[in-house]
This record gives sequence, C-alpha cells and structure tokens, in this order.
Amino acid sequence: MRLGSAWLALSLLLFLELARAANILAVFPYRFPSPFKLVNPLMRALTQRGHKVTMITPVSMPSDIEGVRHIRVPMLDIQTQEILDSDLFMEFISSKWSESRLTSMSLYNISHAILSDSAVQQMLRNRSEKFDIITLETVHMDALFGLAEFYDAPLMGMSAVSINWAVDYFAGNPSPSVYEPISPAGYLWDNSLLSRWYNWIYITEEQLIETLIYRPAQLRLLKQFFGYPPEMLSDLRARFSVILMNTHFSLGRVRANVPNIIEVAGLHLSELPEPCDKELQRFLDEAEHGVIYFSMGMEIMVRFLPENLQQQLLDTFAQLEQRIVWKREMELPNKSDNIYTIHQSPQRQVLTHPNVKLFITNGGLLSIIEAVHSGVPMLGLPVFFDQFGNMRRMQKVGVAECLDINTMTVDSLTTTIRSMLVDPRYARKAKELSQCFKDRPMSPLETAVWWTEYALRHKNVSHMRMNIEEVPLMRYYSLDNLLMLSLRFGIMAVVMIFLGFMLFKILQDRQRLLH
Repeated sequence: MRLGSAWLALSLLLFLELARAANILAVFPYRFPSPFKLVNPLMRALTQRGHKVTMITPVSMPSDIEGVRHIRVPMLDIQTQEILDSDLFMEFISSKWSESRLTSMSLYNISHAILSDSAVQQMLRNRSEKFDIITLETVHMDALFGLAEFYDAPLMGMSAVSINWAVDYFAGNPSPSVYEPISPAGYLWDNSLLSRWYNWIYITEEQLIETLIYRPAQLRLLKQFFGYPPEMLSDLRARFSVILMNTHFSLGRVRANVPNIIEVAGLHLSELPEPCDKELQRFLDEAEHGVIYFSMGMEIMVRFLPENLQQQLLDTFAQLEQRIVWKREMELPNKSDNIYTIHQSPQRQVLTHPNVKLFITNGGLLSIIEAVHSGVPMLGLPVFFDQFGNMRRMQKVGVAECLDINTMTVDSLTTTIRSMLVDPRYARKAKELSQCFKDRPMSPLETAVWWTEYALRHKNVSHMRMNIEEVPLMRYYSLDNLLMLSLRFGIMAVVMIFLGFMLFKILQDRQRLLH
C-alpha cells in the first residue's frame, strides 16, 4: 500500500514538473564562438530543468547540446565565409558609415536566410508547433520578431555585447542614452560640453540610420514571410520581457536600469575551463620574470591585422624579459625565444596562472570578463564594435591602459607595458575588482535561469518595463523643467535690464540738473 502511494506521489510530481516544462525557441545566427559561450550554458541548464529547447543556428556551431533540437541553417555559414574571404571585412572596420552600410546588408541577409530556410519553413507550417517564449539576440533583425506574433509568445533578449540605446528601447528603459553608442568608431569619450553635444549628434545619426536603413529592409521581410503590416513592428518591439545582458555594474558601468534588464556577466564561466597542455604549462611555470598573455580574441584573425602592427609587436616583445604567450592562427617566423605561440589557447587557464602579469587584448567583452575574474591588468588594443568603450571603462576603473593601433609605435607600446608591470596599482586594483565581480547572491547562470523561468511564468511583464512612447517628449528630456528654469532666468533678466535702464535714466536726469 505504501509502495503504491509513493509511486502515485512520484507520478504526480513528475506530471507537475512536465506541466511546468516550456517550449523555448532560441535563434542565434552568428557563426562566431563568442555568443555561444554565453548561450550554450543557459540552453543546457534549461534543458536539464525539463524545458524543450529548439535552437536555430549555423551548421558549424555550436556543437550539439544534449536534449536540444537543432535546426541548422547552411546559408548562415556561407554568408559569413564570403565576408571573411573578401575585402568587405576590412571595409567593415574602416569607418562608421562603411560599418553601417555593411551591417544593414548583413543583417538583412541573415534574417532572410533564417526565414527562407526549408527546415524553418517546415517548422512554421507545422501547426502543432507551439512555443512559450522566443529567445534571440537584441540586434537589428526586427523581421525575426514576427515569430513572437506567429507563436503568440513573448520575446526574451540575450546580448553578448554591451548595452546601448537600442537595447534600452527594447527594454522600455528611458534612461539618458547620449553615452551609449552602438558603434563607438569616432565617438568622443571625454565629458566636455562640446563632446556631449557632438555625441548627441552621433547618437541621433545612429537612430536615423536604424530608422532609414536598417528598419525598412527588415519590414520588407516581415511583410514577405509573415504578412504583417509595418504598423505592427512597434508592438513587436515592445514584447521583450527579460533581456539578459553580458555586463555587471562592477565593470565600470553603473547605470539606471529597469527591472527587466538582467546583468549576467560571467555566465560563460560556469563551463569547465580547457586545461593547459604540458608544454604550455611548463612555459608558464618556468617564467622567472612573469608572463604577458597576448590575444586579439576569437573573431579577429591575425591575417586581418596590419603587417606593421605585427612587426611592432614582435620588436616590442623581443625587448622584454617577460615570457609572451601569443595566441595566433598562423606560424610566427623569426620570433624571439621568449615568445610561445598557440593556435587555440586555454585562455581562462592561462589568465588564472599566478605568473601572468598582464593581458594584452582587443577589448572583447568575454576576454575582459575573464581578466577581471582572474584579477589580471589589461592593455587594450581595440579594433571595432564595443571594444573601444569596454577598454575605456576598464581604464577608468584603473585596471587597464588603452592604445590606438593606428598611432601606436614600438616605443609607446614598450613604455606602456613596462610602466604597467612596475606600477603595483594596476595589479592591486585588478584584485579588488575581481573580488567585487565575484561577490553575488547567485551565480550568473542561476540568475539567467531564474529570470528565464520568471518570464515563462509571467507572460505579461508590463509591470517591469516602461515603453518610451508612453513618456511625453517634454518629460523624457526634462524639457518642461528646462523651460520653467529658462522662464525664471528670462524674467529675472528682463527685470534686471528694466531696473538697470531705469537707474541709468535717473542718473542721466540728475546729470542734466547739475549742469
């Protein structure tokens, strides 16, 4: 009898657990490893909790996740490879306007490749398919938002890069956005009045680019594949419930956020790090004067770096007594004995080694998070995207310095490296920042899972967000307060001018009487 009761109770618990299990559609189209370092742990954890996850991704990545249904889109791999094999990549990093033009074309092609894929079309035609939430990147691929209306599901955003004004818009976060550009190329980082005015124009240009270039192309796809009118896009953009951001307030980025912007920086650290091989481990262990680790990230291949930059790095490293671990895709001819090159670097393990004294990086957000977690100072050589802003914030916090690769010389690079190695403030501040970054009530993965399930439990999250359209323009920019202040100063100025004029007239009349 007891055995039967226990079996009944177990069956009931299993039924309730399955009843809570959700169908999750995740769309992540980039054929680069960085975003999947963030996405994979979350999708794996959600699957382990009983949720049914479907992922739309390129063919080449990520690797299959146990329990996840993968829909692979071959055209995403082809498009990315075409860009890498052409000169478009260098044009992409040449200027803000080139970046915007190529980005618009790339995002249109990505959205079209996904929605036109035969497997995706088969999924859309299958009326038995139901999804409780749509998870995707918070970028300018608005045509994919049509999936939310198609499946009557909320959107959940997930971003591997820093927050910007576009993410603020999706989250209903009407915070001042003049300091939050999407593309930092040409952006001014000082706080002078002239720079603020310039940056306001800069952000306005970005908003115009989105309105006039990005969005019309996506609206055509929204109409083509879903039949939805352009007017629906505003409603779709307001359907973001929770947005998981790869950031943390300790990373020099304290800002006002609405409750549905969730900071999960360090989410990828939940995965076990790759160990060092014996040769690399010995090279690190035997470094009498310490080690400098140099990597330009997973996306920037050495062949895209200017030849003179690589020679500058070689000449600089040859002058140093420290050992250098250099991650690069190609062999390095004529390298000095203190340089160890590696194609696939176990970066997290290298950074945690006690002999590593400095990390020279392009400023990618995942690399910065790993350096902060390990308490290692950084020297930034940013190239594009959010790398400039990331390194500026680390510089402001006091754990990094930043050089411009276009004006950098061997002398400036050597001097900067040596000054950072001998100045104990960088290492001390890096250790302090590491402690602040790690001190949290829940791990980043636990936080991401909890908020994902919160979004699943509460379909209507209007209590967590503010739609900017609901805030009058005068109130949003505090123009009503500025108007009242200007009116007060205006009245005071008129009164002062009037009193001054009357005093002048009185003095003039007295002068006439005296004469």
